[in-house]
Amino acid sequence: MIDDYKNWQAINLGAIGQRLAWLQQQPDGIIFCKDAGVHYVAVRKDKYQINLSLVEKVNLHTDLLQSVCNFQNPLHLVSEYTQAMMLGLVWQSQPQRIYIAGFGGGRIPLVLHHYLPETVIECADVDPIAIEAATQCFGVQFDGRITVAIEDGREYLEQQNPDIKYDIIMTDVFFGNGYFPHRLATKEFYELCEKRLSSEGVVLVNLLQRDEFYAEKIKTFQSVFSQVCLCPWKDINSVLIGSNSAILEKDEIVSRAKYLQDGHQFSFPLTDRAQEVKLGTELAEAIPNLDQAQILHDDSPPAGYFDCWLF
Repeated sequence: MIDDYKNWQAINLGAIGQRLAWLQQQPDGIIFCKDAGVHYVAVRKDKYQINLSLVEKVNLHTDLLQSVCNFQNPLHLVSEYTQAMMLGLVWQSQPQRIYIAGFGGGRIPLVLHHYLPETVIECADVDPIAIEAATQCFGVQFDGRITVAIEDGREYLEQQNPDIKYDIIMTDVFFGNGYFPHRLATKEFYELCEKRLSSEGVVLVNLLQRDEFYAEKIKTFQSVFSQVCLCPWKDINSVLIGSNSAILEKDEIVSRAKYLQDGHQFSFPLTDRAQEVKLGTELAEAIPNLDQAQILHDDSPPAGYFDCWLF
């Protein structure tokens, strides 16, 4: 069984490498750029790294990278927040079904697809151009275990059969200016996620720390999940982790991450991300004014939410 798994991994990695081989011959600079409505989807090559960005049409600028890949090591998650999103495996090491709202360059789905050959990965994204970039430039190939719907991430989840349960749900949805959709940040949305989770399931959310409503989004998340952890990266991103399963202490989170690291031989340091996790009083102390933050609801977005431009 172990030999079969290793053989499958070798074959799969070889296939990914073949899909990315053409990048070796490309000069540095923009290798993909298409109009996607309110922004351009652009992929830039810089030596052995490719970056996908959503470039605002208003000012033709963004410093918010959507996806990063070293095409010589495509299973290495370059961005530390994407490494932190993999901490969902601490709660569900052998998930049967995963749902991801937001696709971008498909870095997390591709890595999960490789290391979890028995797992079905469903994704939704409103931007078909970004998905085109993912298949052309990031080595993604859809099959019976990894699919993407061109659809709003919440609507997709609402439309699924209530009997279908996900072991891991992730949301990683931003526009190029850093806007995080209100419909994916409310108590009602997280209650929907909780209904769609398996009994031991876990939800992970990528947030920007400079979001004006950062504390409100964390407080809202806490109103639905009994255990909430936070994995911050510098002053840029934070990954929220929530579950209503048995409470895990910090040492158990680190221990499980190390087991996963050793078992899968990840090229990225999952154990380091686990050691950075904040929970309990440590989490509360890390978020200014968390106790005063309001819970977000569908029908009452806070004043200024839709005017929140981070760049």
